[in-house]
Amino acid sequence: MFRNKSINIILIITTLLFSVKWVLSFYFFKESLAVKIIFESVADGHFYYPHIKYLAFFELNNSLDPYVKNLKLMPIPYASIIFPAIFLKIFGFFGIIIIEFFAIFIFLLIFYKIFSYFFSNNESIFLSLFFFMIPIIIEIANLEGLTYLNLLQLEFYSLRIPRPLIPSLYFFSFIYLLVFMDKTVIFEKKRIAALGLILGFSLSSYYYFFIIEFLAFLFFLIYKFKFKIIKELFHNYKYFLISIFVFLIAISPFIINLIYHESDVTERLGTFVLTIEKKDKLIDYYFSQYFKLKFLLVLLLSILFVYFSNKKKVSNVRLINIFFIIFLSTIVSPVFFVLISPQSGLLSNFNNAIFVWGFIFFIIFLIILIKHYLKLSPKPLQINILIFLLIGIYYLNFYFEKNQHFNNQDYKDRRIEFQKVTEKLNNRKDIFTKNISLLTFDGELMVWAILNEIKYLNLINGLFSPKTDDMIENDLVKNFKFLNLKEKDFLDFFKNKKRGWRFFNPNVGRIFGYRYKANSLNTYKGSTNFEPSIKEFILSSSPMYSQQLAIPNEEFGRLQRKFNEYKFINFKEPEIIVLEKLKPITKNIIINRQNYSKLHDGNIYILYLKKNLIRNE
Repeated sequence: MFRNKSINIILIITTLLFSVKWVLSFYFFKESLAVKIIFESVADGHFYYPHIKYLAFFELNNSLDPYVKNLKLMPIPYASIIFPAIFLKIFGFFGIIIIEFFAIFIFLLIFYKIFSYFFSNNESIFLSLFFFMIPIIIEIANLEGLTYLNLLQLEFYSLRIPRPLIPSLYFFSFIYLLVFMDKTVIFEKKRIAALGLILGFSLSSYYYFFIIEFLAFLFFLIYKFKFKIIKELFHNYKYFLISIFVFLIAISPFIINLIYHESDVTERLGTFVLTIEKKDKLIDYYFSQYFKLKFLLVLLLSILFVYFSNKKKVSNVRLINIFFIIFLSTIVSPVFFVLISPQSGLLSNFNNAIFVWGFIFFIIFLIILIKHYLKLSPKPLQINILIFLLIGIYYLNFYFEKNQHFNNQDYKDRRIEFQKVTEKLNNRKDIFTKNISLLTFDGELMVWAILNEIKYLNLINGLFSPKTDDMIENDLVKNFKFLNLKEKDFLDFFKNKKRGWRFFNPNVGRIFGYRYKANSLNTYKGSTNFEPSIKEFILSSSPMYSQQLAIPNEEFGRLQRKFNEYKFINFKEPEIIVLEKLKPITKNIIINRQNYSKLHDGNIYILYLKKNLIRNE
């Protein structure tokens, strides 16, 4: 235990928050750890487990293909997964669980440290817990259906790997550093070195935060020194050299990775070139948003709040000022980024940050304003009751949510059967000692296979491997033909489909990532050759529709020709085939029963094993 009583209390709270999820999981499901961490991952976090494993064991160019060697490196945001990778290396699959404990503890500790400069210790503990609970409170209030508030659940903080689990902690550390500098001095070696380290880790994990941090520090210097800023910068240039040196060291693995990475994967991650024309369109878009009445009112109100707070010398106004600087930086960041960057990724992340940190700013303002004018000085007992109340709410919400989720028959059946299928494979030790290959369309099974040392995958998610686009297309064609699927099946697999508010075919996303991203700003190779209704929708959709996918007609034609003309070469027949029974494509698959035996036939999965493996038992 720590000497500091407050930190010990935070440690206890962390244990309580952390334990409920895993106690319930172990109670409801008896399964292997690999299966458990896949199904208990927040949102789609488990799709980053392969990257974590690659980094943990330095396998950044693993093709998972016996015929493909010497690939370029897998581009990964190393700083966002370095700690999960270390934990995986040391503790195995338990490491993915343990990292959640440390993430909760560090979150609470950072916000406690921020608030401790302005509030009592007990109040600071309560506020740190309250901010951790914001997404839960939104859910309990049944407000997650509101688009903007839903963003708080996704973008402020959660235990999703890798983001926001790790990158957001860098960002929160940056905010704490600003508060610390504001309360003490800016130019001190350790603080400036810490600044360089945080900026380096942010750039190497989630560059959106880096841009916001860079601007926020610049605005912070203006806020502190005003017209004397140039003089102060020249006078303290040695400190900036220290920060730059630490920054360069921190980003060096990231830079090396960028130099030797596979560019096709970068495209599949959603990166595109920012031409002058696209820059113009994006600048016009952002200014059109900035001049909307709703946004102008919010901005004007926030400026008035800050002015009023400083004019009236509201208690703890410095905290309001720091969070306003963060909010202002999020507003400027997308335009600044578009102007200076030659490439971009998912620009909607900047938009999300504007709302999230605008909301957090107003919450901070209200807390300080209420405390100042109502002269609130709650007693320790009252604060402790509120803390226990929040923990109780967290427990009840988590229990009811998980109980409902775990008792959902479809989810329960899939999870239980997933365990049965993988258990049958785990029980066959020869699978992990030979050069065995697995063929499946199921993304979770691909993750499980990579985590469990299955040597080869006949098909692979395009974001799991540094294979080129051509290699992945060839894999698809070969395996479709091996499964006796026809040209129509191949084209139907990639057919453009409208799902909710966007065009999105999960098969396309699973195999090619964001390669076929389509909106008014970007389409594949700039093509507008779509069916008329699709074309109209795409060209009128926001440039922020980063996760909308649509394949142009000429690309369908090219893929069709490749399917018809491809020669069957360098193909390793899989020893294991796992098919999802309810997928439309499965009904057209024909397995050669002379070579394969059915080992499992359930409601969800069908498992085939090559007969030579069975004969060799």
